[in-house]
Amino acid sequence: MEFDFNTALLIHVGALFYIVAFLIRDELKLRLLVLAGSAFYLLYYYVFPESPLWDAILTTIVLALANLTILFRIVMERSMLALSDEEKQLFAAFEGFTPGQFRQLLKIARWRTVESATELTTENQPLSNLYYIFEGPVHAKKGKHAFTLGPGNFVGEIAFVLTGPPTADVTAPPKTRYVEWDSAAIRQLMEKSATFENAMMALLSRDLADKLATSVQPDSVIA
Repeated sequence: MEFDFNTALLIHVGALFYIVAFLIRDELKLRLLVLAGSAFYLLYYYVFPESPLWDAILTTIVLALANLTILFRIVMERSMLALSDEEKQLFAAFEGFTPGQFRQLLKIARWRTVESATELTTENQPLSNLYYIFEGPVHAKKGKHAFTLGPGNFVGEIAFVLTGPPTADVTAPPKTRYVEWDSAAIRQLMEKSATFENAMMALLSRDLADKLATSVQPDSVIA
């Protein structure tokens, strides 16, 4: 018994995928369903007519490739693919950030390894950068008190949050490794996305709260 397949069903199935896609709010699922619908349209354009509809096939392929490009970007924004071990370690410290938001920060980040003692901040002097200590301690001095901050701490976060000058001198000794951002570049990202702004401010607020909670004890008092 021969089965007579109605190739017109291909166009209906493809249209069904499109309809379901446009009813879904998750962009990743939407893109996947649109790709599936495009696949059925391609089959229809190739199988149903007496000769393939090459114009329609070419147009559908171009649309599918454009869709694949956006789909790739979505996957990269939602995953940790292609991140180095250092970047993954840094991401673990950025609680509340999505992989996509973190990748935005990475694009404007500068990784530094100190060769000779470097002053990161000067008390009451303008500061245009935000720092994150990745490896090694930094030495801070506020008034007559000196203390040490270890890896996992931000430097310049008070100046960033309050948009004022830093409240302490901070020096990074040789071999310290830190990440540096231009504060203005971060603020531009914050202006573009309220969710990014919320994640950034929450992260810095937690950093400040942790420092207050641990009540860093001065290493020494400068006479």
